[in-house]
Amino acid sequence: MNTPQAFLKTLAGLAVLVGLLAAPLPAQKKPKDSFAFPPLNAIHMPQVEQLKLPNGLVVFLVEDHEFPTVDLRAIVRTGSVFEPAGQAGLAGLMATTLRTGGTEARTGDEIDKELETLAASIETSIDATAGTIWASALKEDFPRVLEILADILIRPAFRRDKIDLALLEVESAIQRRNDNVAQITSREFNRLIYGPASPYALQPEYATVEAVTRDDLVKFYKTYFHPNNTLLAVWGDFDSSALKAVLGKTLGAWPSGAAAVPAWPAVNYEGKFTVNFIDKPDVNQSNIMLGHIGGLMNDPDFPALTVMNAILSFDRIFKKVRTDEGLAYSVWGEYDSRLDYPGTFSCGAQTKSQSTVHAIQLMIQE
Repeated sequence: MNTPQAFLKTLAGLAVLVGLLAAPLPAQKKPKDSFAFPPLNAIHMPQVEQLKLPNGLVVFLVEDHEFPTVDLRAIVRTGSVFEPAGQAGLAGLMATTLRTGGTEARTGDEIDKELETLAASIETSIDATAGTIWASALKEDFPRVLEILADILIRPAFRRDKIDLALLEVESAIQRRNDNVAQITSREFNRLIYGPASPYALQPEYATVEAVTRDDLVKFYKTYFHPNNTLLAVWGDFDSSALKAVLGKTLGAWPSGAAAVPAWPAVNYEGKFTVNFIDKPDVNQSNIMLGHIGGLMNDPDFPALTVMNAILSFDRIFKKVRTDEGLAYSVWGEYDSRLDYPGTFSCGAQTKSQSTVHAIQLMIQE
């Protein structure tokens, strides 16, 4: 039953709520208003110990005892840009089967089973200008993981069944790669920037991966995967003195090689203004990319160009195309710089087919 007291309490609560709603809200700052920022926190760099094993492997050690884990990453100076003509995809196949193909003593599946038991991982990959090796484990298991990794690097088997499986995966990816409009646009944009025959824009094709033999994989591995062509970093919960001894017994047994790696291929950018259209009638929107060659990360203007891109992409193009005109949900920009070769400077948007020209005009105006 309602009482006068309950009714009065309800009125009082409504009065408080109305009062709060009527109170003036703090003024929201505009993007170009002045902001007062507190001082940045001090940056405390960890102590990095560098050493070089007798076989030429350069090692960086960082002790971090916050968590009981140890992580490893190695970078090999190689990449898909060094693939022989007509064999695009070779480097990726080699990186995959280096790990999955097992060793002379153990299959890849047997290695997988032991790593799963240890809750550890070892992975390998290759992109345009780097081969990468990852490993992670609990600190008590890390010496064993180093033993497994050394076995993979010193005595890889490249078993035929795993090569066939990796080839099937690559061909499946080739078959599906035109399903994604954004992937098509990005791929063809890179071909326009670097040139269709440039090693920085080549893509695996059925013919190029089917031309790769097991001997080709072994030759690529033996050419580039040497300790004196590799940088290794280890960080985590370990004692440096003890870890150095383990590294010496495991990766220290990895034989050094010639490692006569050639220079990175030159980028021959022509800088021509072109308009390029890819007809895909089964979609009802356009995926737009505009841009030109980018730069290197060691460019003195790299920080300024990165800030410039953020302003251009999000404070101008994003607001104009999406917020003001409502032409697109996805609008973006990127100043992509690389260590080894120039990246790309690009912006893009996804819009209805009918508004393609208008969206392009607005992007060019900004």
